[in-house]
Amino acid sequence: MLNSNRISRIWPVLVVLPALFLYILFVLLPTLSNLFLSFTDFTGNLHKPLHYIGINNYSRAFHSDFQSIGGAIRNTLIFSVLVTLVQNMAAVLLAVLVNLKLKLRNIYRAILFMPNVLGVVIIGLVWTLIFDPISGPIVKGFERMGIDTALLGDPGWALYLVVFVTIWANLGYAMVIYIAGLQSIPEEMYEAARIDGATTTDTFMKITLPLLQPAITINILISLIGTLSTYDFIMVLTNGGPGTATMTLSLFVFKNLYNGESQGYLAALSMIQFAFIFIIVVVVQHFLRKREAEL
Repeated sequence: MLNSNRISRIWPVLVVLPALFLYILFVLLPTLSNLFLSFTDFTGNLHKPLHYIGINNYSRAFHSDFQSIGGAIRNTLIFSVLVTLVQNMAAVLLAVLVNLKLKLRNIYRAILFMPNVLGVVIIGLVWTLIFDPISGPIVKGFERMGIDTALLGDPGWALYLVVFVTIWANLGYAMVIYIAGLQSIPEEMYEAARIDGATTTDTFMKITLPLLQPAITINILISLIGTLSTYDFIMVLTNGGPGTATMTLSLFVFKNLYNGESQGYLAALSMIQFAFIFIIVVVVQHFLRKREAEL
C-alpha cells in the first residue's frame, strides 16, 4: 500500500520529466544563452574570446539604429492589428455559415481550410504571380479600371497585400477553432431564443458571441503571437520592400543575420523583439480574460 501511494505521487513527476528536459534543452537554455550573448561582442567565432560590453548593443539599437527599428516596429504593429482583427471577424462569420445544416458543408470547410495545408513558399510564389505588376491578372483588371499601381512593388499597397495573403492563408485554422466553439453551444439556447421571438441578429449578438469568448481569446492570442513574430510570408512576397514598406521587426532581425552583423547585437535585437511580443500578449490576454469573466 505504501509503495502504491509512493508510486502514485512520483508518477506525475516522471511523466513530466521528459517534456521538462526537452523544454530546458531547446527553449530555456537557448533563451538564457541569447540573453547572455546580447551583453557581449560575440561575432560567431567560437575561437575568439568574448568580452562583456554591457548594454552597448541595446544602446545601439535604441539610438543609432532606432529609425530602422522604429519603422520595423510600426510596420509590425500595423500588420499584426490588421491581420488579427480582419481574420477573426471573417473567421467567426465563416464558422457560423459552415456550421449551418447545409448540403456539402464538409466540402466547404475543406476548401476554406485548404490554404493551411500549403507551404509558405508555394503560397508566396502563387500570389507573387497573381500580383505580377506586368502580366498578372490583378494588374490587368486595375488597368481596365484606370488604376495605376505596381501592387507588391508599390509602397502604398505592399503591406496591405501581404496582410491579405496572410489572412487568406490562415483563415481556415481560425475558422476551425470557432466551429469547435460553436458546436459546444447547446442548441436548446437557440430554440428558447426563437420561441421568445429573437431574430437571427439577436441570437448571434446575445448568445453566439458571448459564448464564443473563450475561442475568440484563443484565436486572438494565436494570431497576435504569430503575426508579431512572422517573417516568412513577407520575405517570400516582398523581402521587406519596396524600400522598407513591409519590413517587420522579425524580418529586420533575420536579414541582419546575413549582413555580417555581430551575433551579440543580433541577440540584443531578438531580446528586444521577445520583450515587445511578451508585453503586448500579456496586456491583451489580461484584457480578454477580464472580458470573459464579465460576460
